[in-house]
Amino acid sequence: MSAKPSAQSSPPAHPAERVSMREVAARAGISRSAVSLALAGHPSIPGATRERVRAAAEELGYRKNPLVAALMSVRRTGNATSIAKASLAFLTSHVAPDSWRKVATHRRFHAAASERALKRGFSLEEFSLADPAMRPERLAALLHARGIHGVLAAPLPGNQTTLSFNVTNFAVVGLGTSVKTPSIDRVADDHFFAAQLAFEHCLALGYRRIGLALAANISHRLEHRWWSGFLVAQQHVSARDRSPALMPETREQIPLLLNPWILRHRLDAVIFSHRTPAEMSRAPVAVGLVSLSVHEATGTIAGIKQNEHQVGEEAVDLLIAKLHDWNTGEAASPRLLLVRGMWIDGLSAPGAGRKRRGLV
Repeated sequence: MSAKPSAQSSPPAHPAERVSMREVAARAGISRSAVSLALAGHPSIPGATRERVRAAAEELGYRKNPLVAALMSVRRTGNATSIAKASLAFLTSHVAPDSWRKVATHRRFHAAASERALKRGFSLEEFSLADPAMRPERLAALLHARGIHGVLAAPLPGNQTTLSFNVTNFAVVGLGTSVKTPSIDRVADDHFFAAQLAFEHCLALGYRRIGLALAANISHRLEHRWWSGFLVAQQHVSARDRSPALMPETREQIPLLLNPWILRHRLDAVIFSHRTPAEMSRAPVAVGLVSLSVHEATGTIAGIKQNEHQVGEEAVDLLIAKLHDWNTGEAASPRLLLVRGMWIDGLSAPGAGRKRRGLV
């Protein structure tokens, strides 16, 4: 049956309040199958009956679920190509449409989400909000026309925090924490836990004067979760061993300020938000170096490996659950689902009193 939502109607505020097709059938005085045909505009149902059913549905606040319609179509036809009606949109905002692929974390989010979507019976189609030929209003209309009602919002580029897309008639889940507006559910790495875990492992390696190097714009983007985790973890050492974070506005400023900051606070280990060897290795070889963004467990860089694969999977699962409940639009109480990473040993942090062999 047809599954295009009405711009004038809105879904019930609570899943428990959702009106069923059976209730519409009871109000109209016909069978549930006849209601399905009437709402689809089937010619076998008299015009007067179709109007009576539409009036009953509108009065009760009934709203068809496009996801169920698409999946039922697949079951009825047995045609695997019909699954295209149950696609999800992967919405990017980078000016150069493919530039998001240069970020390894974003590529892994997308790969995991695509794989998970296929396992759940969906395809994941990429759309760009930065395409000059595709204004947000036109893109929304295109998605509706193609029966796509679930949107996975990719991390926003740079310092952007607003997703320029009207989410009113879509179920939306954001990857990462970058989207602040509109209010949507998000799935991200547990940065707070990661900073604490990195600090604890530094202590276990014998380091005592441990610093954090983090750009302010990145900290703001992550809602200061790395910084907060570091500040809490510092409570495990004496006040004389605590140091303020090195937090210039941008990451490009860190290399120039790094060594004076290390010497001033007599640090024996530094936790970096990034993982660029050329920047990290500027530190004295006696200083242990740890990254909060280790991509591969190669044994070179010590630190936290985020579980991008699970983030992508969880985001798709949450999006499909929202579609099943026809939970669209902004969230009154948006959820942030956090996925914990894991510690990876590496030569860059061999232990207190030992010169590192990695990142020299």
